[in-house]
Amino acid sequence: MGLQIFVEDQLNEAYEVLASKALGLPVGRFNRKEVKASLTSINDLTSFDGLLNLVVGSHETGYNCIIFILDQEALPFSIERREKLREFKQAFQRLCNHLDGLPVNDDLKQVKVIRVVCRNCLESWLVSDPQAIVDAVRSGRGVGYDPPQQSTENLTPRQALDKIVHIIREVGKRTGKKDLLRLNSNNVKSKGKSIAQFIDPLCAPVATTAVWLTSTTWSIASVKAVNILVRNK
Repeated sequence: MGLQIFVEDQLNEAYEVLASKALGLPVGRFNRKEVKASLTSINDLTSFDGLLNLVVGSHETGYNCIIFILDQEALPFSIERREKLREFKQAFQRLCNHLDGLPVNDDLKQVKVIRVVCRNCLESWLVSDPQAIVDAVRSGRGVGYDPPQQSTENLTPRQALDKIVHIIREVGKRTGKKDLLRLNSNNVKSKGKSIAQFIDPLCAPVATTAVWLTSTTWSIASVKAVNILVRNK
């Protein structure tokens, strides 16, 4: 029974790492039959047909638990985002009703679906554990740099990226690694997977909570869907 995660983030390997860590799976080498994160469009996440197609395709390829993740990003300032989140909720409810109404012998009856609304984006998850950022880029060298944890609750994606860049550049200054000094907000997101490998899962509440709920619903036959709102630390 594999876990499939759908996000609107193209660099989604960090989700696989965080989910694997939360499940206690090894992260050195991935078995995507156990945990897989995939890019999908906002249109698929906010329409019944889109969600159903994702469920059917995932089930056919061996995944019986499916998590859909959408972040709030610029709320409460973005009217468009608020509308997309409303459509996400409505589409998911239609999906749940559809799955509930299927015949008992339908294979999709075995599928568990989870909707996660995250207050912040992936960048904020990563910067919530600054020591993980240091460990991911210092290449085993002692740097004498221990950046403090700070609240990431109200950061925009750009602000979170800027904080990650600042930490990495500080490591670059201390280690003399010029490649770290050249990183900027446009390319630092490619470091997401390596940062996630060092992160404390408790600093990534969306992945941890969603996967915990997944593991607890396996044994509850009457539970077909979990609909949750997760806030960052």
